[in-house]
This record gives sequence, structure tokens and C-alpha cells, in this order.
Amino acid sequence: MVTPSPSQFRARVVDTRALVGGYFVLSMEGPAQPAPLAAVIPGQFVMLRGEWGRDPINPRAFSVLDSDGDGRFSVMLKAYGRGTARLCAMRSGEPVTVTGPLGQGTFVSPSAHGPTQLLVAGGVGLPPLHLQARRAAAAGLASRVELLYGGRDRDDLVLLTDFEGWGVRMHLATEDGSLGDRGFVTVPLQRRLQAAADAGEALQILACGPTPMLRAVRAMGLRHHVPTFLCLEEEMACGFGVCLGCAVPVYGDKPYEYCCTEGPVFEARRVRWS
Repeated sequence: MVTPSPSQFRARVVDTRALVGGYFVLSMEGPAQPAPLAAVIPGQFVMLRGEWGRDPINPRAFSVLDSDGDGRFSVMLKAYGRGTARLCAMRSGEPVTVTGPLGQGTFVSPSAHGPTQLLVAGGVGLPPLHLQARRAAAAGLASRVELLYGGRDRDDLVLLTDFEGWGVRMHLATEDGSLGDRGFVTVPLQRRLQAAADAGEALQILACGPTPMLRAVRAMGLRHHVPTFLCLEEEMACGFGVCLGCAVPVYGDKPYEYCCTEGPVFEARRVRWS
């Protein structure tokens, strides 16, 4: 799969939509002809910075939630620090500097006769899996993907109506038991993996979320001999391999690769986590 080349461009905020749980969807509009993000692949990301002066100086990285061919695109975010708080507070018409699409490691598309893809999400790791499901549904392949989504409580599970509308099967989990299974997302994942093993069903795991979740999903995928791909979350200042702040320990010729250039999606068996 050929990934589209990145560019830097100016966009304007179209809408900031508040979801439950402190999450927001920030919709923006950039150039329409050509639209820089029209061919974005699930797993790719953008670097965003508003016109807020010198502090904070670095842009922030976000997976693309959605993109169309007319220059409009969106990301999902939550205010964890000064940069994300400023982005959450942006209003319609405000300018944003965008660099993207970035990343070479991306999720593979489902196929009619290939393995069922389990999309395992937690927190702000939902966007690339949301885009994966949207593309699958548009291609008539909604039955080839399933969402496994976990959070602290029901307010941590957002955009569920999108998946319902696409006809994507969902397995939900909350730590307090307010929606779906009580516990982590690994509870329905373990049940689904065991059911597939008993039935001889072929699966793939595509996961994005907090690192502790990804470590657990990686271990389960390896234990069940299921091909597993992790979209990693790492802090980065540039997005294209200059700052070297997003090193990922890997097996192979090099001890480290970089989340922004070789990733953010890595095959789980290549990630060197103890």
C-alpha cells in the first residue's frame, strides 16, 4: 500500500463538537483541490497547531478520525494538557496549521475472504479504528470488522451510534460495569479469541489505545497466534523523524524505530516489550 505524501497547509475550524466523557471532535477544512488528506489511510496522523503564540511551541499529533475528498477532516481529542486544551477551546473560523498525512505504518484493509478484524480501542485510541470501520462499511465489508472498546465508565465509550449505523458488531467493556462487560477490554477480547480458536476462525487484531492496554493486547495476540498490529501512542514534537523523541524498541537490524516514520502501526511481534 502506497501512503500519500505529507504536506503542510492551513485549515480553518468548522466545528468543535463536545462528546460525553470530556472528548471532543474537532472538524476542520483545508484546501479542496487537491485535498491533502483525501487519501489518508487508517493509522496515519496529523500534527496540529493553532495561532496561540509561542507557548506551547510544538504542535500536537492526532490520528485522523475522518476525511473526505473536499478538504474537510476531523480528529478526536481530550484536554490532557495546555496544547490539547487550546485545541478543544477553538471556535469556528479559527486557523490551524496542519502537517500531514504522516506515518508509513498503517492498518491493512479487510477483505471479503480474509480474516475477521478485531478493532480493539481504548480512550483516544478510537479514531484510526473508527476510520477503519467506516472504510470497511463503505466497501460493503462491515461484517469483516468488529469493535472491542473499553473505558472506565459508559461516558468513556463514544461515537457508538456510528458503528451501529454501519452495522459493525460491538463488544464493550467498562471498569465499573455500567456498559458491557465489567473489567478491561481484554475481557471480551479473551472470550472472542477463545471462540475463534474453538471454531477454527481466522482473526487479525488491530489495536490503538493506552500503552498498558496495548501491552496486554499484544501478549494475548501472541499467545493465541493471532496476527496483531498496534497503533502506538508516543509523544513527538515534529512528526517526521527529526526530534527522535518517539523511539520504539523493536526486534531486527535496528534496536529502535520511530513511531512517526516507521509507525505508528507496528506488528506486535516486532515490538520489543518485556
